[in-house]
Amino acid sequence: MREILELCVEMDQVAERTYRALAEVNTQPALKELFRQMSAEEGSHVGWWQDLLEAYDQGLMPNIVSDESGLADRMRSLSLELQAMSPDTGVPADPEGALALAARIEFYMIDPVFGELIDLTEPGRAEHRRVAYSDHLERLVTAIEEHYEPGSLASFLAGILARTWHDNLTLAVYATRDALTGIYNRRALDTHLPQWSAWSARYGRPLTVLLIDVDFFKGLNDDFGHHFGDRALREIAQAIRSATRSSDLVIRYGGDEFAVIAPETDSDEYCLLVDRILETIRRLEMISEDGHAVPVSVSIGGVVAADLAGSTPRSIDKLLSTADQGLYAAKQAGRNRASDPIVLGRDA
Repeated sequence: MREILELCVEMDQVAERTYRALAEVNTQPALKELFRQMSAEEGSHVGWWQDLLEAYDQGLMPNIVSDESGLADRMRSLSLELQAMSPDTGVPADPEGALALAARIEFYMIDPVFGELIDLTEPGRAEHRRVAYSDHLERLVTAIEEHYEPGSLASFLAGILARTWHDNLTLAVYATRDALTGIYNRRALDTHLPQWSAWSARYGRPLTVLLIDVDFFKGLNDDFGHHFGDRALREIAQAIRSATRSSDLVIRYGGDEFAVIAPETDSDEYCLLVDRILETIRRLEMISEDGHAVPVSVSIGGVVAADLAGSTPRSIDKLLSTADQGLYAAKQAGRNRASDPIVLGRDA
């Protein structure tokens, strides 16, 4: 995993230097400013990967790739392609050559691997980073379209570049998103929970994990049909999302079960969080096909990891099994409620 992150740093460093060189030799003010801005943005991308590399070295990010050697081989090949366009060999000063070189750079940088790594390595900032890179690419596409005649081959290829990025991004999202609800899937939980657990234990910061079960979901399906059940799952997922922070990870854990990973959430904040989720779901207005209002509710159990700084990270199994104990207690107490947090660590 470390080599993969190092390659991410290396590739963006090559892009940063190349754009800086293009800005220095270009005489057109608009293109000079474009390449200057793209160089600065590539510098910030280098910072993304360096932050993740540092987190990995500190034990805050687990290995998240199943086939590391295969991915490393693929990225080494991409890196060699980029290095062949290094500014050390000189860059074109004419606008056509400069824009063509920039398009070639971005072609290699839109590989699906980058979208998936962004999505998997830091969930709280993934959306911001995807938008930032989309804006970065769109600036280049716009410059190409403005420089060449509409309908020209160059303009057509620029459009393909933008479309390929968005298609690749969609594929990366599909890998970590639940198709029905649009929220994260179990793969994302398996990836992110070890990362947050390691971070929590290293710095002694609280981490809350919730398990949320839809009450009597089988009855909803039996009485109103699977189409209604699917709609209920979508609306409940969005209700949970609206009741949590942007830094919290909301996951479809199973058929009618959801999970929430909430960093920086202690036992007091746990109570506020579950109350918001319960009330938001209670306010849902689900109407059956025959026009009847159908109340929906959930039961919630959770665990708060509150270990001393420098502790051994809690395992995924321990966190989830403890949260499941709380969920069972909420169901046994009558459902449509949350259990008290089960605290592991210094506050226990």
